[in-house]
Amino acid sequence: MSNSLTSTLNDPRILHLAGGHNFRDIGGYVAADGKRVASGKVFRSANLARLTDEDHELIAALNIRLIFDLRDNRERKRRPSRHAKNAGYEVWERDHTGSTADLISALSAAGATAETSHQKMVDIYKHLAYEQAESYTELFRRIAKGDLPLVFHCAAGKDRTGVAAALLLDVLGVPRETVVQDYLLTEHFFEHNLAIVMTDFDSHALNGVEQSIWAPMMHAERDYIETMFTTIEAKHGSVKGFLHEVIGLSDAELDAVRGALLV
Repeated sequence: MSNSLTSTLNDPRILHLAGGHNFRDIGGYVAADGKRVASGKVFRSANLARLTDEDHELIAALNIRLIFDLRDNRERKRRPSRHAKNAGYEVWERDHTGSTADLISALSAAGATAETSHQKMVDIYKHLAYEQAESYTELFRRIAKGDLPLVFHCAAGKDRTGVAAALLLDVLGVPRETVVQDYLLTEHFFEHNLAIVMTDFDSHALNGVEQSIWAPMMHAERDYIETMFTTIEAKHGSVKGFLHEVIGLSDAELDAVRGALLV
């Protein structure tokens, strides 16, 4: 294990779970006006389908009030979360069906390469914030209402979760490069994410497709998250503009988000 990876995995923001991964606190970052993002308030994660009893004890110590599942109906059915018995937290889920099939078709198409798969992911990041707008609206509003601490997650904790975290950190005034680096932390869980592709996606459709072709789907690449920001800023001027025009948040709600998470 490289020194950089060792130091990353020793980051105190990461909660090391036996049956989960990429579970981490987004707090601690320097934000606007000399403030910091509060620790112990908002966590991000990959799926929670294999949590052990010991994992539940670790999570219980965080006093989580709300678990926000960004996965679609099919994913939740295939890999249901393993919640603690008599858990004191609420679970939020949205009744919707994703568009994974389009990605699978592109990955398995004749002539597909690692480069075309990478470009497909870039294209997905042009639309991801819009596709998840309904979920993100609820997430931001629950933060504004103070339903904290909470954890939001998807399958690998990279795309839907990564975009949500990036939008949140940006509106809190965290410098863009820091936001990008937070997104890239997921790359250190790449091997875990490769395993997810065989369970949370239509893996049978990838039979015979070389791993090098579909691996870009599980990488966390800088140009993925930067494409999301570039697209939003071109259409709305800023992340704040996107949150107003698409997510539907008022200035008062955005102020409440900052009030809940900045110290």
